Amino acid sequence: IESKLGGSNMNELGNVSISQEVVATIAESVITEIDGVHSLVGSSSKNEITKFFQSVSSGGNKGIEVEVGETECTIDLYIIAKLGYQLPALAGEIQTKVVKAITEMTGLKVQEVNVFIQKVVKDVPEQETQPKKLPENSPVIEEK
Repeated sequence: IESKLGGSNMNELGNVSISQEVVATIAESVITEIDGVHSLVGSSSKNEITKFFQSVSSGGNKGIEVEVGETECTIDLYIIAKLGYQLPALAGEIQTKVVKAITEMTGLKVQEVNVFIQKVVKDVPEQETQPKKLPENSPVIEEK
């Protein structure tokens, strides 16, 4: 049960515990800032609707699995990379930045950051993937 609760550290004032969710959130914030990463992937579901409901029910950290011990943690990351990046270099950058952020923010020793590149996709600009909502009275202009 300790690994479920997270890392704990006793100091002169009492106990400090860091949950798996905290570690996962830190990792996710770092990963989303790295250029060659398209997104995290739900490690089980390929269906967008199912992924959405799983992320809502599990705190939103699908694609990240964390084990936290007393003073250390291990992280598995399941990512979708962007096409055109050197994947070993990208994985190395992810590992380095995740270790640095988690160590600095939590004081936990990161034993491993395992990066599983599940898929590679062409980088599509945000505007093309998300339809824009037009004001109700806007004229519709069709692209040819």
